[in-house]
Amino acid sequence: MILLTGATGFVGSAIARRLLAEQIPFVVLVRSSSDTTFLTEAEVELRHGDVNAPNSLLDAMQGVDTVIHTAAVVSFLPQDRDLMLKVNGEGTANVVNMALEAGVRRLIHLSSVAALNRVDGGPVVTLADRWPAERPNTSYGESKFAAEREAWRGQAEGLEVAAIYPSLILGAGDFSGHNTPALWRMVAKERGFYPTGSTGVVSLSDVVSATLQVLRRDQDGDRFLLNAANLSWEKLLNTIAASIDAKPPTVRLPAWQSAFLWPVEALRAKISGNRPLITRESHRNVQATFRYDGSSYPTVTGQAYQDIGTVIAEIGQAYNAIIRDY
Repeated sequence: MILLTGATGFVGSAIARRLLAEQIPFVVLVRSSSDTTFLTEAEVELRHGDVNAPNSLLDAMQGVDTVIHTAAVVSFLPQDRDLMLKVNGEGTANVVNMALEAGVRRLIHLSSVAALNRVDGGPVVTLADRWPAERPNTSYGESKFAAEREAWRGQAEGLEVAAIYPSLILGAGDFSGHNTPALWRMVAKERGFYPTGSTGVVSLSDVVSATLQVLRRDQDGDRFLLNAANLSWEKLLNTIAASIDAKPPTVRLPAWQSAFLWPVEALRAKISGNRPLITRESHRNVQATFRYDGSSYPTVTGQAYQDIGTVIAEIGQAYNAIIRDY
């Protein structure tokens, strides 16, 4: 039996749908406040609990062989730092502890390239860059590194552990939310600016496929860095703009300008009561130059990455369809 955490989130819900499509039995850990409509309609067994409520985890893990752990908070807001450390770091510690207590055999942990040793402008990041040599440049990265330590501590205490490290995950989803589908909503506003950094990207479908590959391989210590392409933000945003027939950004926003803008934006957001468009951490993240080597996954599994241009075009079609319906 598989227990999936984070099944109502961006990645977790996609994994849940793939498990359903392939008729792989699983149950899900859900909070009472979660929207479980599609899970209920699919007649998936819901086990109510929270990663920060250990006793509920222990109950949810009864009879479970494998935990696929995707539950996490993703944010660049400074006020969310403590929440991310609590959910991503302490929550993973609780998952590990209760898995050991319940006799769960293995854990598949959805990590992030943010947990690896990456340096702005430094060499291409590989799986060998396991532990950050310096503090991660975002609170999210800090929290995912905390989760990473807990997962492998679980292995030292008897769990079989596998980990997946995706770069920026691109997929259709809630375009009105704050995950990567929001990039299409942002580009549609045609603000015209692009940051100077670069990032790695991979499709949501590839992340889901990799999770099932790891599940089927059933090998303790499996680790895969998932990255289909390294793109400048200029290239990424221009390609997104083309996918929705929007005017592409043409004005380069150097780091010193966005460093000036984020305090102004923080004040505007405070006055208006809205989320800031730029924060100190989002400024640091998009102005940084990171590159990743995701070649081990297709080499080991024989599964090729989806073409990112095609992926972006398909997400653009989904975005345009929603806008038309709206």
